[in-house]
Amino acid sequence: MRQRGMSTIGGALLAALAGVATAVAITDWMVIDVRVADPEPVHIKVPFPLFVADLATELVPDEVLAEAEIPPEVTASREMVLAAVSSLLDAPDTTLVKVEAPDARVEIAKTGDNLTVAVDADDAVVRCTVPLDGVLHALERWDWKSADPDLIFDALGKADNGPLVTVDADDGTKVAINLW
Repeated sequence: MRQRGMSTIGGALLAALAGVATAVAITDWMVIDVRVADPEPVHIKVPFPLFVADLATELVPDEVLAEAEIPPEVTASREMVLAAVSSLLDAPDTTLVKVEAPDARVEIAKTGDNLTVAVDADDAVVRCTVPLDGVLHALERWDWKSADPDLIFDALGKADNGPLVTVDADDGTKVAINLW
């Protein structure tokens, strides 16, 4: 007769490891990378799965969110806002806004399914990508009456992998938020 103890435990551990590896592979991850150059170099890199941040928003007490009032004119503009975002999503790629000042240049453009913001200032260069399809998805699900911190994670769930925000300051500080 064959003994089963060790092969069953090994099989269970292997199945658990395979489950964790699969979950990590299919989960969207955000990586926040901060580098400070001066006076003492610091480098902090924090990867975390988006579903953890999404779950954390569920822990925000209802009383806190109840205090944040959504003005009635916002709720009344729901259909117009949804139509505007939908139209922007369907529009061809183009520069929407370009502002030049002596110390900065700002450009907002529609590129693919994203809204891109580029700021070139004397003291920093900032790039930001906003997934328009994610914004539309989040706004369609929102009740338009109460504050919902989950909106940002609904929007990010539709974002392409890659940089969401980068900041390069002239003092050597660099911040990057990337989605995997």
